[in-house]
Amino acid sequence: MRRIHGWFILSSLVLFSMWGCQKVLPEEAQNTVQQQVALTNANLAPGLSYGDSIFYLRNQPGDYTVLPVSKPNATGYFKANPMGLVVDSVTGRINVTKSETGLRYKVYYLDNLGNRLDSVKIVISGIDYTDSIYRIQSTPNAYDTAFPIYNARPGLALPCSDDDDEDDDDQCVFDETDLDDDGNDDIAGVVQDKLMIDIKKGTIDAEASFHAGVFGSSNPGNGVTKDFTFYYRLTDASNRALNKITVRLYHYNTVGDIPQWLLDEINSRKNTAAEVTSRASNSTGTVGSESGAVTNRIALVESKPKRPPIIIIVSQ
Repeated sequence: MRRIHGWFILSSLVLFSMWGCQKVLPEEAQNTVQQQVALTNANLAPGLSYGDSIFYLRNQPGDYTVLPVSKPNATGYFKANPMGLVVDSVTGRINVTKSETGLRYKVYYLDNLGNRLDSVKIVISGIDYTDSIYRIQSTPNAYDTAFPIYNARPGLALPCSDDDDEDDDDQCVFDETDLDDDGNDDIAGVVQDKLMIDIKKGTIDAEASFHAGVFGSSNPGNGVTKDFTFYYRLTDASNRALNKITVRLYHYNTVGDIPQWLLDEINSRKNTAAEVTSRASNSTGTVGSESGAVTNRIALVESKPKRPPIIIIVSQ
């Protein structure tokens, strides 16, 4: 009550001064007062929460969506980083079905002046791959393999059985071709296009893919790019709901041929991931905690791309 009482007195003095002098505060001063009101309200209000930190796809008709269970009382809007989370800027409703899966996001609640009133981290369950460069000639006796990252946690085991029984319906399936799960193939799958993916483990053998002709030739041109979208099912809380991911392959003859813009993109994605996972904000200000203790104003929240995962194959 002391904190509220003190703010009430301060606000009253400001208003009294305005009325007594019959003057209008400069726009900058008005904005400062409004910012302080917004920050105070945010600190006194419940924090932003969706009631859970991981959300799974569901086998259900229509889209699966979730709403915030609490948020700061101040008027504001929602925004997320990185790109890929389908979130309503007004209500904060997240469309899990239409969002990019396998990523960790930070959802922000900002006031109309751009203050970060609060933020919360969530994961849309699924797999991802690390943006990586594979030099296949430098490792002649080893496999160059991209490993799936489950639920945005490197090293976390996939929720897949080690049983090799091909008839086991509880197995994870990668490069799923039976999209409606009726026992019949609906699409050919990316293995037919020479992307060598382990259908039980989700690993992508970059070296084998290259030698199989994934770029359409045994001697592809410098800078050739191909996208591959494949479907998969996981034996987790999604109950084997159909999931998908697109990966992007690049070919360059040597490491020196990789353009700087592509290296910059990979580095930018790393910085975005670090910003999302950290509790601190960028250098323009500081957010005290995920629960709404805002200590400084940060006017800009950028949504940056994270998908598709980049797999660069260097053949020489």
